[in-house]
Amino acid sequence: MSSTISMTVPVETVERDLKHLLERLRLGEAVTIVGSEGTPVAVLVSLKPAPESAELVSDWEARWDALAHKVSQAWKSDESAVETLTEMRR
Repeated sequence: MSSTISMTVPVETVERDLKHLLERLRLGEAVTIVGSEGTPVAVLVSLKPAPESAELVSDWEARWDALAHKVSQAWKSDESAVETLTEMRR
């Protein structure tokens, strides 16, 4: 099952970053655009089809690998994450 993005952004952000917002959205995902007083003024709904599932899996794996690398670089304990979790569960 796929998840959908629902964002609320100010008009100024849409003016500056419309292309980026459109690139991020997939079919049925929406952006609520709010005015300067914080009240909704429009809803932008994507009609762009979702990418192929193989692309999604590949992207998902790449993001997890990047996250694992960041965590590994920042890890300061002499114990591994598995050892830490095992200890926490006792």
